[in-house]
Amino acid sequence: MSRRLARALSLGALVALSACTQPAVKTPEASCPPAPFTAKTDAIVDAWLELTPSWGRAVGLHRYDGRVPAMSRDALARRVRWVDDTVRSLKCVTEWSLGPEERLDRALLLGRLRLERENLVGRRLPETDPRFYEELFDVSGYVNFEYAPLAVRAARLVEHEEGALAEAPRITENLAPVLSRPVVSTAIRVYRGYAEYLRGDVASLVRKVGDPPLLERFERANEGLARAADELARRLESEWLPRANDTAHVLGRERYLAFVAAQEGRAVELDAFSQMAEADLAANKAAYEALAPTVTITRPKATELVAEATRLMNASRDFLVEKRLVTLPSDERAVVEISPPYMRWNAAFLNMPGPFDSVGRGFYYVTLPDPSWPAKEQEEYVFPLGTLLATTVHEVYPGHFLQGLWVRRAPTRVQRMTDSYSFVEGWAHYVEELMVAEGFGASDPQNRLGQLSDALLRNCRFVVSIGMHARGMSLAEAERRFVEDCHQDRAGAREQAIRATFDPGYFAYTLGKLQIRELRREAEARLGARFDVRAFHDALLSHGSPPVALVRERVLADLEATSSAAR
Repeated sequence: MSRRLARALSLGALVALSACTQPAVKTPEASCPPAPFTAKTDAIVDAWLELTPSWGRAVGLHRYDGRVPAMSRDALARRVRWVDDTVRSLKCVTEWSLGPEERLDRALLLGRLRLERENLVGRRLPETDPRFYEELFDVSGYVNFEYAPLAVRAARLVEHEEGALAEAPRITENLAPVLSRPVVSTAIRVYRGYAEYLRGDVASLVRKVGDPPLLERFERANEGLARAADELARRLESEWLPRANDTAHVLGRERYLAFVAAQEGRAVELDAFSQMAEADLAANKAAYEALAPTVTITRPKATELVAEATRLMNASRDFLVEKRLVTLPSDERAVVEISPPYMRWNAAFLNMPGPFDSVGRGFYYVTLPDPSWPAKEQEEYVFPLGTLLATTVHEVYPGHFLQGLWVRRAPTRVQRMTDSYSFVEGWAHYVEELMVAEGFGASDPQNRLGQLSDALLRNCRFVVSIGMHARGMSLAEAERRFVEDCHQDRAGAREQAIRATFDPGYFAYTLGKLQIRELRREAEARLGARFDVRAFHDALLSHGSPPVALVRERVLADLEATSSAAR
């Protein structure tokens, strides 16, 4: 999973809601005054960034450092009104009056606005999910990326923590009295993880700054924010958990379909959506069960996980260069590390600088098993070697990290700043299949099995998302599907079933893969002998991370032009 997508739990689009101090933001006029469209989109994005400084930081715009969103109910209501006004303003602009890049920018902004409204109003995330407020506690961007001298980053971090302390009381004021038990349980783990992270990694780094007045402010703010995280976890455990139930997270059929339409930019019919999910699951399950009896599965020890992931990361990069599968946009690299405490609900993920950042190094995090688990569950939680190969391909080369480097080359500001859950995760899932099909790790059959295992994992996410939120599937039934239909171990199945309660959009992995696969088949049919796989991948990646349907014609036109010029 890409950290940008996971920043507010697989955001796909959860961004901050408003600035700490309400700025003077001008709402676009619904009367649509004449202006160049680029100026209009710039005005919208600038206003949005003033209201959502965390989005600016996520994409590498550090003038938004040190600022946190206001979390009062009034601020959230103002946020919704701004979204509605901006949607009306964009709808005034007719597509026929725009060029290709402008049309894509308009569609991307409308999609992001609609999804944000769905998350705020339809899903009511500020009331239903304590993790909505994570960005108050997340200072990892100041710590991980050396975009400025440490003293500068530390000063902005302190400003962030001081602002976050002022907003933290809003969290429990906003939460509904009755929440989902698995959602609350996950939030308790997350906020305890933040407290540990603030007192550990953050404090160790910032204490290196030789500025006594700043350090005095830091010690006060950092410990205060750690205590706020501890207190939030304590209150969730003592007040919300006893009242929680196992159904509050369920969207229901109509809300689920509205959410899917907002995330994907198109409506779906539930039965057809479900049939798509089940068909790909059946195909991968048959392939897995035919291969599994012939394969001996091995796992690295927990102490060897980082070294093995690093070896695979470097090998996958070399392989894709040798095979000419996709262009490497730069020589920037990722580093493998153990997951920080607040992200240990996820087995692996990538955290990389934003597209406007001055640094390129990203972090590929892998999670070690919880030492409190039974020994067998700890052993099972460590990736088998074949799954580790697929995961490394997914997260780094040619998955999220390489795709993130391509985003920096997108032709417009909007295309560099916006992303689609299905494109980002669909690309990373698609390349897992691609690399194995091209022969990466072919000498060991457990690598093909690992790729199929990961495919089944994403297949079950698809069917469980539909089942849990639209068809009455219980948490126990979801866990059972992960174990029985998708051959996941018990510990992983439990975590994955719980994830559906707060991340209903995690069907995006398989859906995006299927869309990319379909577009590739169409390109191969059109071009015949002129089809070149690297040209296809380069064309697909050249417009940022939009929903595949929005760039289908652009990709096909680019390929036609490239192949004609090459003749």
